Amino acid sequence: MSEGGSLFIITEHMPFAGAVNSLVKVFGVSFSNGYVKGFRWSRSEGELPDHPIINGRSEEERVDSVSSTTGSAFRSERPIEPLLVLKPGTESWETERVMEFTPQTRKVSVGGWFRGAVLRFKKGRVAIFGEASMFTAQLRGPDRRPQGMNEPENKGNVQFLLNIMHWLSGLLGKK
Repeated sequence: MSEGGSLFIITEHMPFAGAVNSLVKVFGVSFSNGYVKGFRWSRSEGELPDHPIINGRSEEERVDSVSSTTGSAFRSERPIEPLLVLKPGTESWETERVMEFTPQTRKVSVGGWFRGAVLRFKKGRVAIFGEASMFTAQLRGPDRRPQGMNEPENKGNVQFLLNIMHWLSGLLGKK
């Protein structure tokens, strides 16, 4: 990393978010170790920033919306370039056991935290995301419903992922 490499970190909801905290700590990042609902961010609603990953290198590479499902949230102590910011009122449900929710489940306010962001680390680049299925193409259940990037309403996720890879490789956002 210090000599110009790239790292793409993708985690999920609890328990995976907690497990990655020791790795991301070096970048000044910490994850909530809970469950945070999914969102859709759209350019038309002003929810996507003016960033090379969102804008792409041409009109064809421009991202107009990004969707995610249940994942985790993170924040940073160091300068970071936010891409997906969680909306006000968003909560992380911090369970003791996987997928076990009770009336006593602790809820942590994570509005303004991130679902996705990038940063520069020495001469390298790092992309960090708190949800994985947004970057996958799955078929779910006995009726094999599309989930992730292959859902028709999530077509922006494909270009978003490609633009992230272009940014990590240095094709986007040269400085």
